[in-house]
Amino acid sequence: LVDSNQYALTVAVAQTGAEVIRLGIVPDEREILKKTISEAIATTDFLLSTGGVSVGDYDYVEDILTELGAEIHIHSVAVKPGKPLTVAKFADTQCIYFGLPGNPVSALVSFWRFVQPALKKLAGVQSAAWGPEFVTARSLQDLHSNGKRETYLWGQLNVGSNGHEFQLARGSHSSGNLINLAGSTGLAVIPLNQTSIAAGELVQVLKISC
Repeated sequence: LVDSNQYALTVAVAQTGAEVIRLGIVPDEREILKKTISEAIATTDFLLSTGGVSVGDYDYVEDILTELGAEIHIHSVAVKPGKPLTVAKFADTQCIYFGLPGNPVSALVSFWRFVQPALKKLAGVQSAAWGPEFVTARSLQDLHSNGKRETYLWGQLNVGSNGHEFQLARGSHSSGNLINLAGSTGLAVIPLNQTSIAAGELVQVLKISC
């Protein structure tokens, strides 16, 4: 299993201007994980991890956060990819914790949508500039979703003769297909309860860099 998340997120965090301290891979052993989180929240302003925030047998993170005195504000979001998302704050240290999904694409989509704006806000960026940057573009293909979650589809955001255009990336849009995501410059958004956007129609696109 290649540890792509650590390297991809290190670059993404550094691009916001934050100083990155890499803690490496922590095994799915409760006491080791608790010790690592406890030490991290005592020395950092912002703690970011991937994996361990779903409902599997070894997903201990939320229990450990509670034991360490965190107030958990978010457990999951209606977003695809990236449903598992934990957001917590520690009153004693003021450290903010974001727990992202373990799948590589889910982790990056969650970072761009939620973590990047939070880091910018903490850095003091003005309110008009710290939020996600969306543009309206014309889709060059039909876009599809099951409508059960807000869905993000990746591809190329370009400027054509009539404004922005979105070109859907070919191939699988599974949450583990990092190669398919590479080189994308935008995430087209299909809203919750909507199942499609036809070619030629307008779509909101989140600008990204990967």
